[in-house]
Amino acid sequence: MSLSYIKRILLVLIVTFSTVEMAAQDIHFTQFYASPITLNPAMTGMMNGCYRGAVNYRNQYPELYSYSTIAASFDMPMFRGMLGSDFAGFGVMLFNDRQGTGSLNNLSIMGSAAYHKALDRSGRIMVSIGVQGGWVHKSINFAQLTFESQLVGQEFDITMPNGEAIEDNAINYLDLRMGGMITARASDQLDLYGGFGYYHITEPTESFLGSDNKLGKRLVGHAGATIRPSSKLSISPNVIYMTQTAAQLLVIGANFGFHFNDSRRSGSESALYLGGAYRHQDALTVLLGAEFSGFKFGLSYDLNVFSDLQRASNSQGGAEFSLVYEFDCEPMGRRGYPPVTCPRF
Repeated sequence: MSLSYIKRILLVLIVTFSTVEMAAQDIHFTQFYASPITLNPAMTGMMNGCYRGAVNYRNQYPELYSYSTIAASFDMPMFRGMLGSDFAGFGVMLFNDRQGTGSLNNLSIMGSAAYHKALDRSGRIMVSIGVQGGWVHKSINFAQLTFESQLVGQEFDITMPNGEAIEDNAINYLDLRMGGMITARASDQLDLYGGFGYYHITEPTESFLGSDNKLGKRLVGHAGATIRPSSKLSISPNVIYMTQTAAQLLVIGANFGFHFNDSRRSGSESALYLGGAYRHQDALTVLLGAEFSGFKFGLSYDLNVFSDLQRASNSQGGAEFSLVYEFDCEPMGRRGYPPVTCPRF
């Protein structure tokens, strides 16, 4: 094992162990708009169809020290047609994040609820609030990690003591988050939305080393629009900002849609999407997406060209895949349901 490779491993271990003893930034997806419940609890049930299922997968630095994340969610609107233009939303979400060869694993199961309040009779402007809570299980396999105390010359001797005061290799806690959102259909050519999320409200304690380490609150702000200059074209600019303890994230991007029909009914749209984004001081992202018969596919890749980790990662980034299905169980307008303005590709 070369010294340069050892340095690369140690650098990534530092990043990994920032989640073990210090507060670090939560997992997040590049295609955040394709993972609505993980983005903002207020988006629960916000759709034109009758239910929605989503699967998101991300694999980062596969040739160096793989970080893989998978999330699955299901949500649906409730009480539509019973509360005027208002309605509620309920859903469940599961995600599992694995850092390294099973070294650090995060399994979370959450339930979500939201209420969507129309500010006008036609529901063109809506304010939404949502809550989300559930169980988090984190575990770590210390036998698969190497430590500075095990470095002998230019190689690691994993039979040597790691020198860490390990108290437990698994922790469990309850977590609570909330969010708010406003959506507006300014015209048939312009939809606008903006929202915020507030995560880890109770600041749960998490540590494998017995310290009183609290998980820092995370604040999220996101906004975007869908602009339709013609029936066949759409432009969807989007921005997201996150902050958690000393970590910050800013992503600015836009996706361009090429539509094969002029229908606005969910479930009948056919389109191709091309997009890109800039993650501040970190990466560039390219995206290819498609929509057909209620399915939305997205494939993106991050090019790690700006961050301090560029040398260790050899400019590798993260590949990400999303699949969303929205079931259009009722023809639009059959019960007078107003169309919902929600983020798209």
